[in-house]
Amino acid sequence: MITFLLNLFDKIGFSVCHQIPERTITFGETDMPVCARCMGIYIGFMFSIILMLIIYRKKESGFPPIYVIILSIVFIISAGIDGLLSYMKVYETNNIIRIITGYVSGLGISVICYPVFAFQYYKDSEDEKVLGSAWHFIILMFVASIFILTGILKPAFLGNFYYFLNISAIIFTFIFSNLLLVLLIPYFSKKSKRFFSRYLAIPVAIAIILTFLELYLLWILHMFLIKRF
Repeated sequence: MITFLLNLFDKIGFSVCHQIPERTITFGETDMPVCARCMGIYIGFMFSIILMLIIYRKKESGFPPIYVIILSIVFIISAGIDGLLSYMKVYETNNIIRIITGYVSGLGISVICYPVFAFQYYKDSEDEKVLGSAWHFIILMFVASIFILTGILKPAFLGNFYYFLNISAIIFTFIFSNLLLVLLIPYFSKKSKRFFSRYLAIPVAIAIILTFLELYLLWILHMFLIKRF
């Protein structure tokens, strides 16, 4: 069973990332299942969404203040710019830059996605700005700094933990993204008065099915591209 799960986890990492060894962080002897940039994006997205689910219990669904939106956009494009300039040989990036730009990019995406989720999911969502308090944004950045520092230091004893954290973050990101799409369907939207309710069950089930279908198709595509090129 353990062997099966490990093989499955390796395939999940392979389906979403090039897994180039020199761009992948190693904790002791444990290689992460995705590269440093992907690691940052997925974990940054997951941590930020979970933190906002904890912080915003009043069903706040308003978009953040303009300065947060601008910062989020800068965060999102930073990972793309770093990858593009590195690919064009303008400068040589490294795993520290990759994990930093990746994490803040995932954070930026989550800041835009969360209000959409709250508005579509809750029947009586509050028109109050997410991250309207600067302290909430500081909390997100504080958690980001802890993760980034850990990724830079790469303590060997956290190898297995971070390996499974990466896999969990990939699955979480896909499920949450698919959940947003499902909640855009009028039949499923604006039904619940609280987070844990029966109205979450079917959309989550559909999101899970879509997630593993997408990961499987991405795995097939990756295998095809490797054999072709």
